[in-house]
Amino acid sequence: RDVAPSRGLGDVYKRQILACACFFALHIITIERFSVLVDGVRMSLLQFAVCGILSLPAIFFYETPSWEALDQAWLPILYAGIMSCGIAYTLQILGQKYVNVILASIILSMESVFSVFAGWLLLGEQLSLREIGGCVLVFAAILLAQMPPKQQ
Repeated sequence: RDVAPSRGLGDVYKRQILACACFFALHIITIERFSVLVDGVRMSLLQFAVCGILSLPAIFFYETPSWEALDQAWLPILYAGIMSCGIAYTLQILGQKYVNVILASIILSMESVFSVFAGWLLLGEQLSLREIGGCVLVFAAILLAQMPPKQQ
């Protein structure tokens, strides 16, 4: 009798990474399609509102919200809500309107580097050597991808 191999935590991570990459690509394609048709700021506000409304059930399902917890976490909430969702996505929508979608996806890959750096700088996160190495690797890959091809 054949026994199926057990799925480890690595398989779960691989599936999550694949799903995130697919949603990232879908997000860029959606912005590419609609940024030329509608006002970018209005599109960003609508995206912010929809994400907030869709996140509300998860708050009550996975957490027990309290005013005390909100008071203790005001800085990360403000950073994630205003800086990441509000400002960053609005600038992405406005900037991607005039940039080639392939170039935009390469530039937007820098988001991971900037988010780690901002977490270290603004929130006092401690970075491991592996995390620093990952940021350097992503940064170098993005720079290499933007270099013009070598003339022969």
